[in-house]
Amino acid sequence: MPKSAKRAAVGAPLALPTEWLHHAAHDPQLTLDLWAAGRTAPLVAGRQWDLVRIDFTLATAVITELKARDRHVGPYVMGGAEHLMWWLLPLGAGRRLAGTPEVTVYPTGAELFVPPPGKYQGERVWVFPEADDDAPASALTSPGDFREALVAAARQLNRPRGATAGL
Repeated sequence: MPKSAKRAAVGAPLALPTEWLHHAAHDPQLTLDLWAAGRTAPLVAGRQWDLVRIDFTLATAVITELKARDRHVGPYVMGGAEHLMWWLLPLGAGRRLAGTPEVTVYPTGAELFVPPPGKYQGERVWVFPEADDDAPASALTSPGDFREALVAAARQLNRPRGATAGL
């Protein structure tokens, strides 16, 4: 799988991340057109995946924990100026995280404006970790692995116990 997506062109095959992601939009063709024009486009939570938002410091600790446990890290969006990351999780996983302090679960139908894969736009960029032996790069992070890494990361950062209660 290529690390970055090529700009969609009429009649040209789409790069895998673009092909996969644009189907999460209300209007997939409009999404491709916006990306081709160098603009961000809205993708919709609850269509292909659930979407959660966590602050950058906690998110980087979650990534470190996942890697230390040799777990697959799926795609996510980094918001540099916002100091936030948005994580794609399998459908249904978001409701298990609802009410967790420091984790915002996007409701079904909520939109997140994102750049095309491989481009930094609107202060955001996609991160597609490389494929590993057990999962392709587009595979989402396991909800169980994510929860375990979140608990460990919060503990490591000395976050309040309530930040991960009930996980």
